[in-house]
Amino acid sequence: MKKVAIAINPSKDEKNEIAMKVKEKLYKYFNNVEIIMLNSYDIINYEFKELLDLIIVLGGDGTILSVARGINGKLNVPILGINIGNLGFLSSIEVSEMDKAFLKLKEGNYISQKRMLLTCDLPLEDIKNESLALNDIVVARGTLSRMVKFQIFIDGKRYYNFKGDGLIIATPTGSTAYSFSAGGPFIYPDVDVITITPICPHPHGMQTIVLNSGSEIEVKAENEDEEVYITFDGQKAIKTTNQTIIKIKKAKEYANIVLFDDYDYFKVLRAKILNNWKECEGD
Repeated sequence: MKKVAIAINPSKDEKNEIAMKVKEKLYKYFNNVEIIMLNSYDIINYEFKELLDLIIVLGGDGTILSVARGINGKLNVPILGINIGNLGFLSSIEVSEMDKAFLKLKEGNYISQKRMLLTCDLPLEDIKNESLALNDIVVARGTLSRMVKFQIFIDGKRYYNFKGDGLIIATPTGSTAYSFSAGGPFIYPDVDVITITPICPHPHGMQTIVLNSGSEIEVKAENEDEEVYITFDGQKAIKTTNQTIIKIKKAKEYANIVLFDDYDYFKVLRAKILNNWKECEGD
């Protein structure tokens, strides 16, 4: 490792105490490493003049999502997430595992797994270069508006019309997030598919559909003069005009997530998603 960036969520590490520990560990395991400190909120505006070997993200899943969107339109640098948030499903390690993780990095006992990104084509000026999503792109009604009528086309062919609160177009990475909460299936992270899951459809005839990642999805949302929003990874929201045609497809860019040789997806799924869900249900 010659050049490493540390992207900090300032709300999770206000005094930079964890960031300083990460720097110390990097200097311990990698001689002459150059370290760049970044604020995760501003990373989309940062100009990377040289290639990075690694970007370490300090935060939770939301921080990793924002960093993945912010950097991977520019460079496909591996992301190592260190969880200092709540869930940490996308994180590679916990803070207590830094020594073990950096030793594995030094010895090359890891992989950089490509994760699909989605992109949205809209005739709106304010989403240019910011339309990527690692988890999902959601088309949904405003908080107080009525149900929306959705028309869905896949590769130019009409799939389904329905009324409801919204649609979740998700990557395999995002299958454990909002899509799962709305009744969608878990998809293994490296499977090359896209899912469409309705939010509160009326009637209940529409279920999740799984598509080849090469499919192009067109959504036309009709809600008269009321609000319809497109949201990227639950973080960036764009208000659309009535009957705007929204085109969503797999992006050319992708995110690289660092996974170590002892990574067990199903163990993480049980610990971070399934067990938490059962606890919420009082099980």
